[in-house]
Amino acid sequence: MNKNRNGKILWGLFFIIAAVYIILNRYICFPHINIFKLLITVFFVLMLIEGLRRVDFFEILFSIACICILYSRHLRLTAITPFPLLIAALFGSIGLTMIFGKKNRPYIWNNSNYNNSTGSTNEQYNGENIFCKNSFGSVIKHVNSANFRGAQLSNSFGSMVIHFDNAIIQENSAYINIENSFGETQLYIPKEWKIQKNLQRTFGSVNENGTISGTSNVTLYINGETTFGEIRIFYI
Repeated sequence: MNKNRNGKILWGLFFIIAAVYIILNRYICFPHINIFKLLITVFFVLMLIEGLRRVDFFEILFSIACICILYSRHLRLTAITPFPLLIAALFGSIGLTMIFGKKNRPYIWNNSNYNNSTGSTNEQYNGENIFCKNSFGSVIKHVNSANFRGAQLSNSFGSMVIHFDNAIIQENSAYINIENSFGETQLYIPKEWKIQKNLQRTFGSVNENGTISGTSNVTLYINGETTFGEIRIFYI
């Protein structure tokens, strides 16, 4: 069972619990239960479980912080809620992510073809596989590969722009894996390619511009996530 399926099951249980309570509440009185608080608690508990499963420190710490805020009187935390606790969760999430990183995804290429490129601006790239990492900066890359196979992109606290419009996929498919946090990653993709996306958001957004025609026989798989940032895909 893949992680998307697990996530759907968790959120499905949340809505089932909400539905059951609404029905039962018509026949049974729950005078000491605050339904809104209960549902919000279940929501953040599921968010915590999902964060632990994905090893996402932002989801883990923010869900714990929000639960503590809900029950601050019982936990005697009123002196540090809500904003000090939320700020502490934010800084803690940033620090843990920078130290431990995120859960690794499998790479799709052989290390013999692996190329590491960091910090360069407006670079032309002709290899089969590309690794680009940017932190607190801005990079622009043009992938002119005659046999593009895959890219691993990591962007934090900066701007990353990658042009794939001159890349050629010789095999049936290619992959792009993205980790974006507190920044913006822009991809320029040929509209003729077929696209399969698996992009997750944690307080972030994924936006697409343009229209896919999908007339090519090749498929590009775009996987990854954005945390407090944005992934923008332009089909050209």
